[in-house]
Amino acid sequence: MKAARALTGAYEQWVAAAIPLDRDELADKHRELRTDRFRFLRGTYYLWLVRVLEEVPAVLDSARVPLVGDLHVENFGTWHDRRQVRRWGVNDLDELAVGPWQLDLLRLATSAVLTPHIALDDEVVCDTLLEAYATATPALAVDLASESAHHLQALVPPLADAKHFYDHLAAGSATDDLPATVVAAAHRLAGPGWQPSWHVREAGTGSLGHRRRVGVGPAEDGRVHAREAKELGPASAAWAGAEWVGSGHADDPRLPVPADGLYERVLRTIGGPEAVRVDGWQLRDLAPDVVRIELSGLGHKDAGRLLRSMAWACADVHATDAEAAAVARTEAAGLSEKEFRQRVASMVESVRSDFASYR
Repeated sequence: MKAARALTGAYEQWVAAAIPLDRDELADKHRELRTDRFRFLRGTYYLWLVRVLEEVPAVLDSARVPLVGDLHVENFGTWHDRRQVRRWGVNDLDELAVGPWQLDLLRLATSAVLTPHIALDDEVVCDTLLEAYATATPALAVDLASESAHHLQALVPPLADAKHFYDHLAAGSATDDLPATVVAAAHRLAGPGWQPSWHVREAGTGSLGHRRRVGVGPAEDGRVHAREAKELGPASAAWAGAEWVGSGHADDPRLPVPADGLYERVLRTIGGPEAVRVDGWQLRDLAPDVVRIELSGLGHKDAGRLLRSMAWACADVHATDAEAAAVARTEAAGLSEKEFRQRVASMVESVRSDFASYR
């Protein structure tokens, strides 16, 4: 079993062969990975896949669905759909692929156990997520204005001052290194008459080091608009598979595999934002009310309700392939609580061990 640092170095070298990486941002990422176990989990999806292969390979035998992949409790937030309905659900689909449904639920449960903000017993976390996923009724992502979203409304932070929000985005270093096709796509998303300036943006954990840019400026409607462009790079699962084979194992076809057009199909299924992928870049809207919910200070009841909503949102993404998702929910109903708890416990211990060695 290779150490986390060695695997991280190998992964970054592999990505750097495909896209340019910002070495200063990578140094920032390495510092962030040393701060706590949860942040370490967030920033090391590539390592997670290798450890699943080593620790709980039976997870990979589950039904294959459209998979979020890099799922965790901070991978949920709000957006505006094409009709300007404000929705809540999974808001980061960078590692979207087709793969075993248990990978998503396992990673979500592991993150919930590791974060200090969800003060529920580990067994309660596992049981709540498994039961909610098995009984989910997939649909569009939650309309935040609906009565059923009352518990989520209370967790949405107060809106930032719009001027301060856009001024902050425009404070990054000016840049003009985006491909023309990406700039053109950003203009189509922002609407007629958009006049942006483009700036460097540093955000996230797992994507630190990847080029991330934001265009900020007024449009014909008189409002300021912002569009983020993020260079994705190759799928982490491809590296995990190559690492697995390079370590002397046979190729494992059960790992997630990207699929053409999947991103667009998932957005249609969940009522996602007006976002696109162009030439290896992902474009999305940034606005003061496009936010993550606040996890700190959750009581037991709210934490349980939130975990159920997260499991349902995960099921919404999986239902992009309705037939496969139905099989996945049947498998979840038949999976024993004890077995799921044990798999989560194995991965929690793996993350803790890797974090300790990485520090």
